[in-house]
Amino acid sequence: MTTGTAAGVEELRERMVRELVERGAVVGPMVAAAFRAVPRHRFAPEVPPEEVYGAPEAIFTKRTDDGRAVSSVSAPWLHARMLEAARLAPGMRVLEIGSGGCNAALLAELVGPAGVVTSLDIDPDITGRARQLLDETGYQRVRVRTGDGALPLTDAPVGGWDRIIVTAGSADLPEAWFDQLADGGRLVVPLRFRGLSRTFAFARDGGQLRSDTTIVSGFLAMRGESADAPRVVRLADEDVRLVVDERQPCDEPALRAAFSTARRELWTGVRLTGSEGLLPRLDVWLAGAVAPYGRLRASRTAAERGLVGWVLGTGAAAIWSDSSLAYLALRTAPDHTDPFELGVIAHGPDREHLGLALADEVIRWNATARHQGDPEVRAHRRGDPALPTGVVIDKPSVRLTIG
Repeated sequence: MTTGTAAGVEELRERMVRELVERGAVVGPMVAAAFRAVPRHRFAPEVPPEEVYGAPEAIFTKRTDDGRAVSSVSAPWLHARMLEAARLAPGMRVLEIGSGGCNAALLAELVGPAGVVTSLDIDPDITGRARQLLDETGYQRVRVRTGDGALPLTDAPVGGWDRIIVTAGSADLPEAWFDQLADGGRLVVPLRFRGLSRTFAFARDGGQLRSDTTIVSGFLAMRGESADAPRVVRLADEDVRLVVDERQPCDEPALRAAFSTARRELWTGVRLTGSEGLLPRLDVWLAGAVAPYGRLRASRTAAERGLVGWVLGTGAAAIWSDSSLAYLALRTAPDHTDPFELGVIAHGPDREHLGLALADEVIRWNATARHQGDPEVRAHRRGDPALPTGVVIDKPSVRLTIG
């Protein structure tokens, strides 16, 4: 049987749903039914159906002239987890920011004929393509609009959107999302902060948003008014870099000089088994506990040359002062009772103090938060008098706290 036949495609789709259920990405029957109904392969017609239904990562559908990807169809597991986190129901009014067609079709299935789905993108080529594919697959009821997702939508429903689903990486939570989210509404958004990228499902709590779901994921960055690239500080040319968000101050020449000095290693005694998935939680927790905070990223060449300790591909939590730098590292546990031990590597004249400060926070996380699940991220409007003390992450439109 060839997968180009209708029967072959149906088999691929059913296999995809079974796998999503098995891995826990699909939980409820409504989301499973939506995935069975939407002809996913029709939204990436240039790609073989086997790849569309089995893709572990996104399928890129548009690139710029210089090869940079600007639009994609997300991997099935990520579509599923975001839809589950949105907690959609029939009759809801949903705004999707970042068009492509496939996710909008899934949303249309979940809210049903009585619901409203509007898909918005800044690129007219992308919205034109989405409109054509949605029409061809029978989802004419999805409204497609061209515009900047960070700005208010003029035809938003009275009372606001029940759900706003963002499918592009955002460096901010624009005021328009606060203003046009209904009371009791939910915002699902891939958010970049402190060099991290996480998809959060936020529930509206009066004038604040509180996260209750965190998904480790990456998205193509938003374009338009809210676009904001991080600063990259090169500590050792292209091999070792410090990613700095939110315009946190750092003295690049001083940190380069510090990184060239001898290292100080401090090991915390905090162990990881390798199967707990705790490092992503620790990364977010540290972002709300220490400042300044960024991500140290290193190439394989840097590790082979001994420039850095054991740093994963997603980078390592890093803090710095005017003249010194410290970052999180791993090593094989010396007594072999657990696979890994967490530690800190520090450079510069203040390396002892800075290294101990980061190590102490890791030990505090292990004692107080290790078994508490994902940290809660709260988004506060500017000027919110209820803003707690502690580390505050300032964005152009909101202030974030983590705890």
